[in-house]
Amino acid sequence: MGLIGAIFMGGVVFYINSDHGPMLATVAALKQAFYTFFIGGLILKILETIVIGIPHKTLAYICAVTAATLITVGLVYFVHSLKGTPKPFASTVPTIILAPGGFFYAARLKRNNKTIPGFKSKQREQLS
Repeated sequence: MGLIGAIFMGGVVFYINSDHGPMLATVAALKQAFYTFFIGGLILKILETIVIGIPHKTLAYICAVTAATLITVGLVYFVHSLKGTPKPFASTVPTIILAPGGFFYAARLKRNNKTIPGFKSKQREQLS
């Protein structure tokens, strides 16, 4: 999942920055791909911990998705604000749009005791 996300998001960010030349677009795309591949798993573990740690289902979803989204949007914007990305905010917009839905999907999988793609399955007691 990390590799697929890295290729997809890297491609989107490359396209967003392509009018600044292939070198700057490639730098921005590589930053995004690196972040998505390596940090994405960490964010999903945070989401998992929150969504299974709160007994109330709705509150668990709200807290997990909000926390994961705020962390990832903040970090993506920070990474793109470093030298080399011509359009830092525009490069963050796809994350702002796609992250909440993706995190909600992952939270539902975990809350329903299913495996998030790319993670090892663990037996957990059923949450209501």
